[in-house]
Amino acid sequence: MFFADAPPPPPPSLANDAARSAVVCVKAEGRRPLQFSGKLEGKRPQPGAFDLPLKPGVEQCNNLLRSKIATWTLTVNTPGFTPCRLPAPEFGQRVVYSAKASARGLSCAPIHKSPIGTWKK
Repeated sequence: MFFADAPPPPPPSLANDAARSAVVCVKAEGRRPLQFSGKLEGKRPQPGAFDLPLKPGVEQCNNLLRSKIATWTLTVNTPGFTPCRLPAPEFGQRVVYSAKASARGLSCAPIHKSPIGTWKK
């Protein structure tokens, strides 16, 4: 007796997978040491917190996973300055920010935003 193989399951949609995460990158400018940090804030402590040093001229990226019970808080800071709060990106997006510490203080600004997924649609 012969049995036919079951058809393979359909591949998961890239758009659906991309909407579960976001990528945030920060590019440091200047000579002061900067830190890029983030954490999930909710009613209870959440995993996933990070604190990354930034190097001048190099993008430091981190993947953020979506949470139904908490929100991401992202900051760039350096000693002696008021931290920059970065807005949490839309899920399914890759966002690049610039961060610079100068005599006027610490400034952060968005540089680029693009969707995550295949480049060809």
